[in-house]
Amino acid sequence: MDDTKYPASITKILTTLIAIEHSRPSEKVTFSANAVYGIEQGSSNIGIRLGENLTMEDCLYGMMLESANEVCVAVAEHISGSVDAFVELMNQKAASLGCTNTHFTNPNGLPDENHSTTAHDMALIGAAVFQQEEFRTIEQSLSHTIPPTNLVNEARTFQQNHKMLYANNQYYYEYYVGGKTGFTDQAKTTLVTFADNGELQLVAVNLHSYGANVYTDTKAMFEYVFQNFKKVSLENEMDSRQ
Repeated sequence: MDDTKYPASITKILTTLIAIEHSRPSEKVTFSANAVYGIEQGSSNIGIRLGENLTMEDCLYGMMLESANEVCVAVAEHISGSVDAFVELMNQKAASLGCTNTHFTNPNGLPDENHSTTAHDMALIGAAVFQQEEFRTIEQSLSHTIPPTNLVNEARTFQQNHKMLYANNQYYYEYYVGGKTGFTDQAKTTLVTFADNGELQLVAVNLHSYGANVYTDTKAMFEYVFQNFKKVSLENEMDSRQ
């Protein structure tokens, strides 16, 4: 759990946590040339135009459901004034959560040899963001529609990418309550998933995995814990020993 790996787009979990803590859903985010044209060509995006405005709420859905890289850059610039300043905030936040082997260089997880984390650190970040009601609402949405904006006259809809939420596919998991997918050639497949069976709330992290194996492995981790662990009241435990 402490091996250093590339996270790819699960980086956006931390970006989303900071955005929730440092902004309001109704704030307008304006997309700069750096946001629109500065991301890796062909990487995940939702086709936002230079000078277009989205609400922060729409930005959060764009980052978490569609993994939009240009949205991450725009959010970073909106909150901190520059990507570099936002990245500094990301690393400060990670350290404050107890992360010891995490160093991020961008808000979206695009390849960088100095952009890395561990499964343990991502679990800490995941546990923190899961406490946010706004995040949980986003994560349990199958789709989201952006209404017409200042530059686009029609609504745009995008879908949730995490397969454990869809009841009509083989990877559906009844206790799934959220998660984020990731992939780059360098990072391979990465996945953070949240589950709640009514008694335990869990976060599972997969790094440097391959394809759909992440869903099988994630379910196996959850099932092992649900079947073998339970919450114990320390107070009641002490009373029973007296």
